[in-house]
Amino acid sequence: MTILELKGTQVLDYLDQLAGLRLNIFREYPYLYDGQLEDERRYLSGYADQGLVLLALDAGRVAGAITGMPLAQESEAFVAPFRNAGLAPEQFYYIGELLLQADYRNLGWGSRLLARLEQLVGEEGRFSQYCLATVVRPEAHPSRPVGFVPIERFCRRHGYSLMNGVMAKVPWQELDGQVSSKQLEFWHKACLAPEGCLRRDGQS
Repeated sequence: MTILELKGTQVLDYLDQLAGLRLNIFREYPYLYDGQLEDERRYLSGYADQGLVLLALDAGRVAGAITGMPLAQESEAFVAPFRNAGLAPEQFYYIGELLLQADYRNLGWGSRLLARLEQLVGEEGRFSQYCLATVVRPEAHPSRPVGFVPIERFCRRHGYSLMNGVMAKVPWQELDGQVSSKQLEFWHKACLAPEGCLRRDGQS
């Protein structure tokens, strides 16, 4: 596989493929999201401004993707929890999603996509922290598959720590047709010199 890096309006050329990937994967637990193509296209169009999308391609097929943008460019539902916690959103780079088709998982591609995105963002030297969000579901949820491996394990393995007290609520329609607010937890990881990111004191 190869990794294709998309910045700015380059993202628009892959909207349908990205939207299809999101719709397919987010139907799975823990998201159980019943989305619409036009809503996905509208959301993904936001990455054509200051966003970054990396695609994992296998003979032209989109096998996976990772997306990101400055947290300050995200919706208020994601920015407000940071401000409310006394944190400056401008210091954070938000990793929106890491998506892999089922037959490409557990092969190291998630790690490779994440590492490459962190490298590209770090080289800009604009941010002191990466952050991402995970959806909170009870362990006894009836749709939880047997042997389910939580994404939180991946987060910890790659150096991300849970941000205590920084949480958001986002509504979406589930597969049963019901719309309800889901609780999201945020995780963060510091950008440290000499990789090109800002140190905690703000110096490069």
